[in-house]
This record gives sequence, structure tokens and C-alpha cells, in this order.
Amino acid sequence: MYIIKNALKSITRNKLRNILIGVIVLIISVSACAALSIQQAAEAAREDTLSSLNVTAQISFDRKKAMEEMSKNDDSDSDEGFDRGKFDFDVLQGSSLTLDDYMKYTKALTKSDGYYYSGAISLDATGDLIPYGTSEDSEDSDSKSSDSQENGNMPGQPPQMDSDSSKSFGMPFQVNQGDFSITGYSSSDAMLSMFGEDGSYKITDGSMFDFSSSDYECIISNELAVYNNLKVGDTIKLANPSYEKETYKLKITGIYTNSDSSSEENNRFRMNDPANNIYMSYKAFSKLIKASEKADNKTTDSDGNETSAVLSENMAFTYTFANVENYEKFSKKVYDLGLSDDYKVSSSDLQAYENSLTPLNTLSSTAMWFFFIVLGVGGIILITLNIFNLRERKYEVGVLTAIGMKKAKVALQFITEIFIVTMIAMIIGSSIGSAVSVPLTNTLLANQISSSQSSQDKVNDNFGFKNDKSDSGMSEPPQGFGRVSSAVKYVDSVSSASNIFVILELALVGLFLILISGLAALVSIMRYEPLKILSNRS
Repeated sequence: MYIIKNALKSITRNKLRNILIGVIVLIISVSACAALSIQQAAEAAREDTLSSLNVTAQISFDRKKAMEEMSKNDDSDSDEGFDRGKFDFDVLQGSSLTLDDYMKYTKALTKSDGYYYSGAISLDATGDLIPYGTSEDSEDSDSKSSDSQENGNMPGQPPQMDSDSSKSFGMPFQVNQGDFSITGYSSSDAMLSMFGEDGSYKITDGSMFDFSSSDYECIISNELAVYNNLKVGDTIKLANPSYEKETYKLKITGIYTNSDSSSEENNRFRMNDPANNIYMSYKAFSKLIKASEKADNKTTDSDGNETSAVLSENMAFTYTFANVENYEKFSKKVYDLGLSDDYKVSSSDLQAYENSLTPLNTLSSTAMWFFFIVLGVGGIILITLNIFNLRERKYEVGVLTAIGMKKAKVALQFITEIFIVTMIAMIIGSSIGSAVSVPLTNTLLANQISSSQSSQDKVNDNFGFKNDKSDSGMSEPPQGFGRVSSAVKYVDSVSSASNIFVILELALVGLFLILISGLAALVSIMRYEPLKILSNRS
């Protein structure tokens, strides 16, 4: 008790010195609280979102890994590097997984997980049906159509690959692009990205087709309906692009609008125009594929080579997970079910979320570096101030030790003074830091996001893309352009920053400051000789 009373008297006798020490500790504590709060906010934002994030994943052929394996197995002694001729393009193309394969791996899902899938093909217009964006110049259109169809192509489409070319690319059949993109969906979940709450699609007439039905029913775009004077209940006739005698009739159950269709008006290929997208149930889609497989649609070219015109679907199978933990378990378990190492499980959702955290993570990293710098500089200043403080009070130390007080007790008194001043300053600084941490974090985060977006806009400007359409006709970056055109929704605010973990970390910071300051006092006092101090004083 004597030591504490003496320490308090000493603090009041040396107000200015202790106020200076308190101000330094206050600055350190405010900076530490802000930095630690930002770091904690970033971690809390990650954990909260990941715990409730609905993750989707796909299985795809790992072409990068396959190329690396081929490079390792290259025995060429050439100084020019790997011989491109040794790439096996049939292997690099990868074998497509079937619906049965994908369904097999659903055994790795938990009860809270799910899946959906879709298939896509392209079909040609036939009869009176005209794809949106096609003019009706009879002579020009007919002549181009006949010339094109002689070569197995539609007007405006790229030249069809001949049998030799298709074989060289590992394709067993001729490749033609039709006028329409036909997509079959397994469930409403598969179409949620389009027709969901935030989707750009909406049924404006009629109704959605029955997902459980295998009837040839579909929905078409409003543009296509108006362009061809079609209405709900009408039937459209489509043909195999590679074999025009193979036709299918689809009944229209609904007409939809697409608010984003105007952004892709100038498509080179008609099937890529959103207005020419036709949707149906996967059961009906699968029935159509099977009908094509049974149809007599083989063709023979002038050289006598027979090629198949069977419609070949592009399948997309998506697994959905209630949380990241389930996704990670699936990613491991799926290989136990027989998935080859040539395939990989990936999630674009996780990558998109990681991108959304980039500004917050960058701010957190910067704040922690600032914290360590402030802590280091502040610690050095505190040590220096305490050393000078002890030198000025050397006579006091000499008197106390001369009258019989042990050096350990004298050092304890000085450490108690440091403890009291430091803790008072830490409490005040922590309170200020907690109060300003959220607005400070959000302000700095807004600046960080603004900087990131400015950099993104600069890249877009360098490519000649603008955010809004200009007089020159240049518009937004085309879809699929990659990083430049990706619209990342950044985490732009935090609701809380300081919590019990920040308080505990600040307590450790205060303890650190007390220890380094007290250590300086302890070392200095232990070196002093009381008789020398008093004799020099006299």
C-alpha cells in the first residue's frame, strides 16, 4: 500500500512529464484500437458472410494440369523449349461427363445441399419462322441462304468445318451454329439467376413451362414473338443446323422480357442474341436429343466421307452448398467416388466473394502495418522518456535505497507509476478508438473502394470501354471480357468493429508498453549505487 501511495504522490508531483507519457500512450492506444478494429471487422465480415453464403460449384476438366503433366513428360533435348507437336489435343480436350456421371457424385452432398443442371444446343429456323435481327431481303437473303446451305452453313455464320478439319480438332461430327440457342433446365433453381428476385427476365404473357414435363413446350423472348407475330399457344418449327430435314415443333407456353437484351444488340451470330434464346424443360430437351440420336441424319460429302449430324448438347451441372464447409467436404469426397484427378472442383462464388473483400483486406493489412509502426516508435519514445525520468530522479533513488528500501521495491514503485499512467491513458484511448472505429473504418473503406474502382475505370478507358454509351457508340465492356468487365460488389461498410477480442488485444498492448517501460526502469535502478549517488549530490 505504501508503494501505491508513494507512486500516486510522485505522479502528481511530476504532472507535465506524466501527461506527456500519457499523451503518447493515448496516441498509441487510439491507433491500436482503430487498427485492431479494422482487422477484426474484416475477419468478422468474412466469417459472417461465408457462414451464410450459398456456394455453387462445378466439375470441369483441368486442362492446365494436363498441359503441365505433358511438359514434365517431355523428353526433348531441344534448347527451344517444349515441342508443341507433342501436345495431345485429344487429351487436352477432355472427355465430357455425362448426366449419370454428375448424378453419381451427388452422393457426396449432404441433406442441406442440392444440385441443378441444364443443357444447350443450337437449332435453325425453318418455315415462316425468322430469327430476330434477320432481314427479309428476298433475293439477297435467298441467294445467300442457298449458297450457305450448300456449304452446310446459315447466312452470316462462320464457314463450316469439313470432316478432316473437325477430326483434327477431336470432333467426330461437323460443327454448325444455328439461328437459335435452345436451353433445357432441370428446375426453377437452375433459372433463378435469370428469373429470380434480382434477375433481369420476367414472364409477361402466358406461363413458365412445366419442369417435370417432357412435352415440347418452351418460352420465347418478347422480341422474337413480336418479330414473328407469335403468341402463347402457337407452335414454332426448328431444324437441325447440320441436317435440315430433321425438324422439331415446340409449343409456346410463355413470353418473357429481358431487360439486359439491349446491351447485346450487335451480335455477330444470331444464336448469341438474347432475343433468340429459347428455354424449355430439361426432360423435353433430353427427349429432343434422344430423338436426334435415333433420326436418320448422317450426311456424306463429295469424297464419300460420312459424318453424323446428331445434335450434341453442352451440359452445365451445378452443385449447391449451404455453406463453405460443405463445399470443402464435397471437394474431397467426390474423388473417393471415382472422379479422376484430371478434373477439378471449383466455385466462382468463392472467388467472387474473395474479390469483394479485396478493399477491406487491403485496408486491414495497411492498418496492421500502421499499428506495428506506431507501437514500435511509441515504445522507443516511452523507453527514452523513462530513462530521462530516472536520471532526473536519481537522487530520489539514492535516498530511498540509502534508508533501507530494497532496489526491487524502488523499481516496483516506478513500475507502478508507469502502470497507473499507462492504464489511464489506455482506457481513455480505447474508448475514443472504439467510438471512432466504425465511422473511420467505413470512411477509409470507401476511399479504398473508390481507389480500386478508379483503377478499374482507368483499365477500361485504356481498352476504349466506357461505363455509358457515348456518341461514338462505344459501350460497356462485352460480357466474358474477363477481369476488365467483371462487376465486383465490394463489401463497402461494416456495422461493428470493436469487440471483446479487440479489448483483449489492447490489454496485451498496454501490458507490452508497461513491460518495456518498466524494464528500462528496473535495469537503470539496479545499476545505481546509492552511496555514489549521494556523494556526487553533496
